[in-house]
Amino acid sequence: MIKVYLLLLVLGFIGGAGYGAYYYYKDTQARIQILTENSAKLEAAHETQSNTIKTLKEDASKYRKLNKDLGIKLQQANTYKDKLISKLRKHNLTRLSQQKPKLVETKINRGTQRLFESFESITTVPAVK
Repeated sequence: MIKVYLLLLVLGFIGGAGYGAYYYYKDTQARIQILTENSAKLEAAHETQSNTIKTLKEDASKYRKLNKDLGIKLQQANTYKDKLISKLRKHNLTRLSQQKPKLVETKINRGTQRLFESFESITTVPAVK
């Protein structure tokens, strides 16, 4: 009888060890599958992040160039503004308009027309072909 109990005990240990090995195998396979999926997600996120960083660097260099060009244009506009201010200081427009109103009116109207045409050309949306 002891042999039977001993045999059942050994079979219980072997069965337990076999079940433990089976459970360990299934658990490990599930973890491997989860880790593989996570790795694929991380690779996709890394690719997206790399593309975003590349785009941001390209945009930064483009904006630096545009900012430099805009600074040059601003300097030119300030120079032109200073030139106009000095011209206006030289001439007394009030006195001139009282003495020669038709001349001043014509010049102001012509200048206003050119200004409006300039605004129109700047703000016109180019036609799509």
